[in-house]
Amino acid sequence: MPDDMVLTGGENRRKEEPMDQMELLWAFMEEDMKADRIASEIKRSPLRQKLEKTRDFILEQQKIYKQMEEQVAVLTDRKDAIRDAIVRCEDQIKGLTERVAANPPTTVEAAQAMAAEAEKYRRTIMSYEAEMKRILKTSTDQSSRAQNIRVSAAKAKQEFDQMKVQYEQESREKKTELEKQRAVARTKIAGIPEQLMGEYNNIKKHIAPPMARLINGACSGCNTAQPSALLRKIEDGREVVECETCGRMLIKA
Repeated sequence: MPDDMVLTGGENRRKEEPMDQMELLWAFMEEDMKADRIASEIKRSPLRQKLEKTRDFILEQQKIYKQMEEQVAVLTDRKDAIRDAIVRCEDQIKGLTERVAANPPTTVEAAQAMAAEAEKYRRTIMSYEAEMKRILKTSTDQSSRAQNIRVSAAKAKQEFDQMKVQYEQESREKKTELEKQRAVARTKIAGIPEQLMGEYNNIKKHIAPPMARLINGACSGCNTAQPSALLRKIEDGREVVECETCGRMLIKA
């Protein structure tokens, strides 16, 4: 056989080798995407979503209950402060009364001043008592609401525990299926250069599937026609070519 024919054959094999690797990568991608679909089914499981929703509800109720406890603590401190203020006002009224008894006012102006002082104390006490009533009503409402929260949170926790058992069973079955499919995908890696696999994984982080067939001059992933210069690169088959629009690795149909 002539040397030039041997050389030509070698060149053809070198030209075909990248395309062969792309076909291997395509075969891997098909199995890899099947595994990803199973993983997506696990995440989108209606039972999992309901479980997460119930968990979030419980956490939210716990947060509200804690806020209510903090509010009750503030109200309790305020009630104590009001009681002390009322006692002080009562002591002031008592002291004023004793002063009047011991030294009655001798003028109308002095009597009016003492009466005004006594009225000020009484009004202050009335204001404190009105605030105390509001606090007591708020505390009663908070206690009733807290009880409702405890009951609903306890019920949700019971439902959560039951669903968790069901989901763990469902999850185990799906994860076993996923592991089997990942194993199938790994069997397709042989013959794919590490650099090419790295590029595949980088593209997959942004778009999936990360590869697309070139059909009638267009990327089958985003249906965008590719420029002639890029088509020539794909036809040449010497380098990995990515769609200029979606970034997928392109492979001939």
